[in-house]
Amino acid sequence: MNEPKPNTMKGADPKAYAERLASLRDLIIGNVVFLGEIPASAVTFQSDDQAGSVDYSLRAKFFGERLLELGVDECSSDDQGNPVGIVKGRDPSLPPILVATELDSLFDPAREYHYSLDEEWIRGPGILDNVAGAAAALCLPEVFRALDIRLDSDLLIAGFAGTMRKKHGIAAVDYFLANLDRKPRGALVLKGGEFGRLNYYTEAVVRADIVCAGRPDSGGGGNMIVAATGIIDSLLAIRLPQKPRTEIVIGRVEGGYKYGEPAAAALVGIEVRSTSNTEINRVLERITSLVERMRYEQGVDVRIEITAQLGAASLGFEHPLTRSAITMLYALGREPRIYPSVSELIYFLERSIPAVTIGVANGEDKHQEKAKVKVDSFYPGLAQTAALIQAIDEGVCDAG
Repeated sequence: MNEPKPNTMKGADPKAYAERLASLRDLIIGNVVFLGEIPASAVTFQSDDQAGSVDYSLRAKFFGERLLELGVDECSSDDQGNPVGIVKGRDPSLPPILVATELDSLFDPAREYHYSLDEEWIRGPGILDNVAGAAAALCLPEVFRALDIRLDSDLLIAGFAGTMRKKHGIAAVDYFLANLDRKPRGALVLKGGEFGRLNYYTEAVVRADIVCAGRPDSGGGGNMIVAATGIIDSLLAIRLPQKPRTEIVIGRVEGGYKYGEPAAAALVGIEVRSTSNTEINRVLERITSLVERMRYEQGVDVRIEITAQLGAASLGFEHPLTRSAITMLYALGREPRIYPSVSELIYFLERSIPAVTIGVANGEDKHQEKAKVKVDSFYPGLAQTAALIQAIDEGVCDAG
């Protein structure tokens, strides 16, 4: 590895931290299992087969209660129900440091899930995205006690629910930042996997649902899965540039009620990504035109619902926080995996809050029910997290 010249870190020794944090093994396992077995959301039903409302508060309530159990000085929720714990620093006049994590999961909220473990691994759906990241955030009060670190700034530990399943859910992070009393001096976004991940810049991204419904009055009352297939074919035919790199990801297709009946409605979930804000707007215009044309030519009630639209931004490779994160990964024996984020990092960068996204653990089969995380991979992941928080506290984000 071509290790860079280390930045100066006054008190942080990530490698020594990782060795000391092995003492928190039971706490880490407990947080992962407790959090992972609580549904990220719960569905109430209006009838035996018709879903009603969705409750995203179960994990959020546990997260806040667990933070209090583990020794934060204060814990409350914002007006959207997202929990925030505070570990008070020595100097209340300083801006706070913020650690943010997602409490959501992609897996069916109506099912009951159980985690299992052995000497090396914890297994369970959603564990890498994002139970492990949220569990690591819960560990932070005890991490700082174990490392005998006392910060000057207050440390805010925030969990956000419904970011994956709830439409516009990721915008809760932007709303939270807009309503903070004091702008953070720096921030970390914790993800479960993988340790070594480093996002300091974002791609422009549009997430949208293309919804199809029949229009019998226009002769378009056929099978909407067939209509959705036509939309997918048209999306795949759109010419995309290699520079700036742009792609359309078809990530979700839903439709139909039961066997033997044509689907009255269907949905195609897409994500458009680009390193260029201009290019992503051009592709979105093309998709919107495609949807409009299909409505008139095929008599289908089709519409596009944008659930998130985020821009491209960068903290900068030379920013001291980025360089500190790279240095710490090398100190822990890990080559950085640097790539753009398509998540909440944009909200921090747009508000000129220095921030990076990092992964805290290593595992396998990320988006499958058999996903698993290696227990001892949390030790360097938490060590990097603690050392970066300490670097922010020592002023690495304060210049300029």
